[in-house]
Amino acid sequence: MMGVYGATVGAGTLFLPVEIGTRGPLVFILLLLLGFPLSLVPHVLICRVFMRDTQTQDHTLPLFGAFFGPKGRQAMKLFFCVAHYPVTLIYAVSLVNALSHFLSDRLHITGINRGTLTLVVLVLLHLVLSKGRDKVVNTMSALALPFALAIILIAVSQIPAWDMANLTRAWQQTQGVSVGESVKGVWLTLPLIAFSLCSAPLIPALSSWYREPGAGGESQSVRVIRRAYGLIFFSIIFFVLSCILSTPRETFVMAKAQNLNVLSVTGGSGHLAFLLYLAPFIAIVGMVKSFLGVSMPVAETFYVLAADMFGIRSAGRMKRLKLVVSVLMFMVTAVVTYLNPDVISMIETLCGPLIAIFLFIIPTWLIFTRESLKALRGVTALLVMLSGIATVSALLYALV
Repeated sequence: MMGVYGATVGAGTLFLPVEIGTRGPLVFILLLLLGFPLSLVPHVLICRVFMRDTQTQDHTLPLFGAFFGPKGRQAMKLFFCVAHYPVTLIYAVSLVNALSHFLSDRLHITGINRGTLTLVVLVLLHLVLSKGRDKVVNTMSALALPFALAIILIAVSQIPAWDMANLTRAWQQTQGVSVGESVKGVWLTLPLIAFSLCSAPLIPALSSWYREPGAGGESQSVRVIRRAYGLIFFSIIFFVLSCILSTPRETFVMAKAQNLNVLSVTGGSGHLAFLLYLAPFIAIVGMVKSFLGVSMPVAETFYVLAADMFGIRSAGRMKRLKLVVSVLMFMVTAVVTYLNPDVISMIETLCGPLIAIFLFIIPTWLIFTRESLKALRGVTALLVMLSGIATVSALLYALV
């Protein structure tokens, strides 16, 4: 349960208050209304599909393999990587930005070279990844509970600083835009909401675990997801609300301009002064665990794809192939992190829509087209498909 929480609550969550704070209270209302349809329901549904995926001959994670031919299975693995590898880039960029801001603005350590910091951070992260799935999951689980408690603690500690004027001023400042721009802003927030509440990269690994004999099967895997999302939804809603009520809109605008998450710009005075140091540190911890949670299944799937492409089966050659793939992923991640692209724009126009295709549209399309999944048809599957179409359409709307 904490592994699912750890893979979900991270960079996306910490950017959600920034986006809502700049676009206005209407987006927060949208989060309240669409939080569960865009989070718990599709994750339960895709887990049920994975649990009924009987394709196990290649010993990879369940990625709809039983419902496609050999080429279709390869295409699904490739799309999984294409959809989720950019997420690891976002976490890496956000982590280096948060760490750099913490060292320079809070600890007053100047002269930090971004290239050097990027290399150090990514080397440490990839060392953890090299230890294997069990070590990564254990690390995530160890970080997840402290992070969950810290998020709630920070939200509670901000209650004395709540000011309804922050909400009313934000509402007034966002009323000057045209109706078209307002609708576009709300529409573009759908991918961010889906991204912030998404643990899709971890669901194949979770499904694989619970398919093992004696592990509990489909009922136990669904129970874990439901409990995890109860905690996820409560903590995210409370955290976002507390940030919005305690922080003026100008701070969110500044954070967005500097490509920073909300905890990096959270300040305090008096009894809240500790947030100046605790909040950025907690953000760094959250991004570390989220990076590990997404990178692990993406790297494993990349290994399998490369092995299939080059026909590699021997253990020795597989080990060398894993090293080559790891080095290539490291190099691409390092370059993108150093270039520091706008992470919210990446979420809205790339990661959010691609994840929606994987999480919403592919599983529901299979449910309505495969007889073996007929039992899953109904209003729930239709609701998930419509939510996915709305989220993916934001990519096209962004280009208008």
